[in-house]
Amino acid sequence: ISDDEISDDEDTDNEESEIAESNNDETGSDESDDEANESSDDEAAESSDEESDASDDEGDSEVNNLALAVSGGFRWNEGEDDEAGSQASASDADSDASDDETSSKAKKNNKRSKMQKISQDVTADLAEQAPRAASDFERLVMGSPDSSFMWIQFMTHYLGQSEVEQAREIAERALKTITPREEQEKMNVWVAMLNLEHRFGTKDTLDEVLKRSLQFMNPKHVYLQMAKIYERADQIADAERMHKIAISKFSESCKVWVLFGLLLLKNDKIDESRDLLARALRSLPKRKHVKAITQFGQMEFKHGEPERGRTVFEGVLGTYPKRVDLWSVYLDIEISSATRQGLDAADPNGRCWEPTRKLFERVVSMKNSSKKMKFFFKKWLKFEKDHGTEATVEHVKQKAREYVNSLGA
Repeated sequence: ISDDEISDDEDTDNEESEIAESNNDETGSDESDDEANESSDDEAAESSDEESDASDDEGDSEVNNLALAVSGGFRWNEGEDDEAGSQASASDADSDASDDETSSKAKKNNKRSKMQKISQDVTADLAEQAPRAASDFERLVMGSPDSSFMWIQFMTHYLGQSEVEQAREIAERALKTITPREEQEKMNVWVAMLNLEHRFGTKDTLDEVLKRSLQFMNPKHVYLQMAKIYERADQIADAERMHKIAISKFSESCKVWVLFGLLLLKNDKIDESRDLLARALRSLPKRKHVKAITQFGQMEFKHGEPERGRTVFEGVLGTYPKRVDLWSVYLDIEISSATRQGLDAADPNGRCWEPTRKLFERVVSMKNSSKKMKFFFKKWLKFEKDHGTEATVEHVKQKAREYVNSLGA
């Protein structure tokens, strides 16, 4: 082996050592870079966690401050959202444990937020504008299955499109869906069905629905509602027929007598209405006589002859002079009668209020308890402030002072 070959081998060895050293330097620099990157990633993760905690706190404070300011739709999974928020805050507190756990939790949170967006109920549009399509009403009845208002609106939607059969199907669905304890809601649906058959059906379909409703609901209420339907359609004979059936079946109910009398008065059958009161007093229990008489007297003021109404009240008060409720109703009906007829506007001198003032004078001159007298004086004072003058107001105050002084004496 020559000296030249040995020198060549030494040169190659030197080059390999230099390459190895350079590789070691590059490896060391890469490791330091990785460490720097990991530390920067940790710092970024911590800062992002702190920012997310701060934003969550601010969001919670805003929700607490604006808990009642609901301007749009709502979420069905509100309880799940609160639980998810508490879980997210707990996971943020332990986010420094490891990078792998942080990334997995972040993925879960992203997935949860996506699911929340998907499950969010889109009812904001329905709150801002009326529902137009059948799908809109389907969402409404699914959200409020026991609401008769929603079901009736759904029926009206189909009736507006002349789809009567579809409206019937919605009514049947409503009766099956509404819970049995919601009797008034079911009654509203039955009344809607009666109106539907009366307007769009035949006599046979109307009789069939009426027969079914009598089996499931209070018959007295059904007959009275059917009478109102006929009355609104100016079918007075049929309305009277329904009232007569109700009276024959529920003769001890004051309501059926009063509503029948009101129908007669509205249609100028005054004599028949007065005869009906006599029949009612013969059929009703004695404890209901005062109630029936006073209600017939109020109807005379509104739809008949006010003087006849005064006669009725005077007769009742002659028998029960200490009844504060009767005096209060008598005074109220006198005031409303004069206001309704426009007597207060046509008489600037206030002479139309003289009968009412005489009633107040009568009632405060009677011997009643101090509690009852206070009630009448307050009522009289309010009346004079609304319809009287400063002189009449001062007169009431003077009367009250005299009464108080009489108690001290």
